[in-house]
Amino acid sequence: MAVLLYQLPHSPYCLPITRALGALGVAFEGVDISNADRSVIIRLTHGAYYQVPVLAHDGTLVYDGSDVAAEVTRRTVPADSAAPPPHVGASDGLDVPRYIDRVWGRGRLFPLEHEGVQAILVPHIEGEIEGATFKLTDVHYVPAIADLVERVMTLRHKERRFGRGCVDQWRTDHVAMSARAATLLVPFDAMLIGQPFLLGEQPVYADFALYGVLANLTYNDWNPFPPGLPRLADWFARMKTFRFA
Repeated sequence: MAVLLYQLPHSPYCLPITRALGALGVAFEGVDISNADRSVIIRLTHGAYYQVPVLAHDGTLVYDGSDVAAEVTRRTVPADSAAPPPHVGASDGLDVPRYIDRVWGRGRLFPLEHEGVQAILVPHIEGEIEGATFKLTDVHYVPAIADLVERVMTLRHKERRFGRGCVDQWRTDHVAMSARAATLLVPFDAMLIGQPFLLGEQPVYADFALYGVLANLTYNDWNPFPPGLPRLADWFARMKTFRFA
């Protein structure tokens, strides 16, 4: 069955999905979306959504709020199961990876025993950590947009949210922001003492979420990998090529 992923290639929310699909051996086609024109997504979802990622699989569209992951779980988890996944139907913003986990992952991305800690880790990664790193990428990404209209519209989108001249300010503050990002990553480096992945011998979705943030940071070699984090650097190299058995 064809699998399409509507994405921004550098997005810290799309990169975990492409890496998770690759780790699970799922063949897919990436469909790149303009950051300034989301009309494809709007038409595809009949106006219900405009962001990425959006996953199309066998006639089914999956995106945050689509609740498809919960429906898949209802079909696949026995009604008398003693331990149904705690987050079925919950709006945790992880509809796409949860769908991938139910269809192809066999619970490896969201194992029940790690639901609690992932409920803490993933929002922290996608919130505070991503918030400290994406600006370091945007100072390179926005000027690199070749199309004038797309570049201006992307800049205006950033300025509506973060204030006029925000990208220039991030460029000015780049050194201090890089240092803060590295500091925020120190606990993740410590988590890797004695184990290859954040929560054990195999990666879970928190690993893929953090991979996406760091892959965004280092996209196109625009930023170096943060220094002083040797275990995290080794983990990042493992995550690039990891395949589940």
